[in-house]
Amino acid sequence: MDSVVGKVVLITGGAGDIGLAMVKQLLQNGAKGAAIVDISEETRIVDEIADVFGKDKVAFIKADITVKEELEAAFDKTIQIYQQLDIVINNAGIVDEVNWRKAVAVNLSAVMEGSYLAMQNYLPKYKSGEEGVIVNTASICAFQAVAVAPTYCTTKHGLIGLGKALGDDEFYKNYKVRVLTICPGLVDTQILKNPVLLWSPELQQKQVGGLNSVMQSPDRVGEALIDIIKRGKNGSFWVSEEGERAYEIVVPHYRTMKV
Repeated sequence: MDSVVGKVVLITGGAGDIGLAMVKQLLQNGAKGAAIVDISEETRIVDEIADVFGKDKVAFIKADITVKEELEAAFDKTIQIYQQLDIVINNAGIVDEVNWRKAVAVNLSAVMEGSYLAMQNYLPKYKSGEEGVIVNTASICAFQAVAVAPTYCTTKHGLIGLGKALGDDEFYKNYKVRVLTICPGLVDTQILKNPVLLWSPELQQKQVGGLNSVMQSPDRVGEALIDIIKRGKNGSFWVSEEGERAYEIVVPHYRTMKV
């Protein structure tokens, strides 16, 4: 898939800062429609997008993605509205080190559920072209852990394993679905401004601030998404950070890391 023109996208967490930027970029680049799946009540966001791109271009579907029945219903609703589905972006995520089970449910379990539903049930049947695409949103914390956010780092590390496994050629032969993982660096979002982390505020600032020297805007991540969908090979991982063009990360074989 070298373009998003004419494609229908389902995106979880689409009402958040990064998700909304992704939706706007997809529509600006010619997507046929975007289904925003979110637990938020911010339906005004849909009205704002509709004013720019047209009412038929966007749909808001309220769902708790940690509940399989609600997530599956969101897929069904998307098909009902657009009669096709080409790209699934499992983007929803939270930072909550106190209610860590909730973070695992949102950041990892729901992404796995969304990936399985997309690959096994929906994309092979409803894609309009030769292949479908799954994009999972991880983080640079998938590669660089910070002590103040062990749960967040664990869930994002898990998405690397998921992307590597589901991105295997055998899965592609069976389903014709390309699996990509986007790993943003620090992004200027509400979730970063109000994280629920461990330890002191001073240590939080030191560790999180040490990840990147430049805070990027959500729009830059949206632009990176389009680039990755066009360029990314199956099973690949891409970092978007500091306003640079997204670059691919190669996960080495464990034996090459032997000390």
